[in-house]
Amino acid sequence: MSFSKNIFVRGIYFWVICTAMFFVARMARGGAIDIPMQDSKAAGEADAFTAQADDPAAIFYNPAGITQLQGTNVSVGAYVLIPRFKFEGTSGQDETMNLPALLPHIYAETDLGLANWRFGIGVNNVDGINEDWGTNRPLSALVDSAQLSIINVAPTAAYQINQNLSVGASLNVYYGSILLDRSVTLAPSPAPVGNFHYRGDNFAVGATPGILWKINNQNSIGAYYRTSFSLNFRGNAAITDPGVANVGPSSADANLNLPQSIGIGYANKMIDNVTIEGDVIWTDWHSVKQLLFTSGDPTFNDQSLPASWKSGFTFRLGGQYQIVPHVNLRAGYAYGQNSVPTSTFSPLVPDSNYHLAAAGVGYDTDHWGLDVAYQFIYRETRHISGNVYSPIADGTWHNEFNGVMATLSLKI
Repeated sequence: MSFSKNIFVRGIYFWVICTAMFFVARMARGGAIDIPMQDSKAAGEADAFTAQADDPAAIFYNPAGITQLQGTNVSVGAYVLIPRFKFEGTSGQDETMNLPALLPHIYAETDLGLANWRFGIGVNNVDGINEDWGTNRPLSALVDSAQLSIINVAPTAAYQINQNLSVGASLNVYYGSILLDRSVTLAPSPAPVGNFHYRGDNFAVGATPGILWKINNQNSIGAYYRTSFSLNFRGNAAITDPGVANVGPSSADANLNLPQSIGIGYANKMIDNVTIEGDVIWTDWHSVKQLLFTSGDPTFNDQSLPASWKSGFTFRLGGQYQIVPHVNLRAGYAYGQNSVPTSTFSPLVPDSNYHLAAAGVGYDTDHWGLDVAYQFIYRETRHISGNVYSPIADGTWHNEFNGVMATLSLKI
């Protein structure tokens, strides 16, 4: 097959796959506002992958890493996240919420027959909320149900400067959609309780440059910077109440700023079949001030959900061991700092410091590979009283997650 025909065939494979990506990922709904679990190989190492970044998911973890791949590579998988939220109210009313989420991911990379260049595209769900606390419950005045999905479509290019140094960058095209439902009281009791409903969506753009320095065969350092972006959701808001006239639906915008982040990782291959990596991630959650609504209808204009989050660090440590040829065992631990202060804590984002334990296994051949990972996430107990959502949010909050991910990789 000629050189030009090689490029044509690879291009056809590449773009046919990419065409399907966006439609697959739109089904996703996140289980938390930040979703770092975007590949099974990385997830098995508690997502400590910035300095390894040696599979197509490098498009997300560190775009410079795709220079380590040859030919055309595709990976597709999904993460099933099962939460366990429990609220013990000070008034004696308890609630639980266990709504699972399905988060697919897909990546494609090709060299197009070029020696030092690599090109790729990825689609994943990078931020999200998926909650349903139920109607006519103690927390309904704050939230009945909420869905936030931010899909990232990331065309990527990387260049290998020399044998040791590579650079890369992704253009992040975000599609965000939001749905909020909560109970509202428009008149004194015994008037019926109404329902506030908002749905909106929009696009935003950001970028993720990365660098990979392979110091030698045993040591490598990787780093990336993910820019901030702002989603100005455009949609409709309405209040329905069987006892009074409905309000809306009215056109309404909801603005949400999402943070920048910086990650750096160091990987060490102590012996031929063992690799250990440590990562530090800083996320500027301080930029998340509020979710602000603007509308020509004064009922909804200038309404806001205060946040005033705080920036913090995530620390990840993971490793893999090639137990026999083609089979790798993985494990890792991560610790993340709480971003939601007590003053604005709510069931919408019941955040706290978290501890993540991970394990995984992978099998690969010259043409395909399968990786599976399990993660258990424990969030430290929060005791809330006297904040902006009191007395409704006052009480003790517990939550933990079980997550299972599988990714299939193809080498074309």
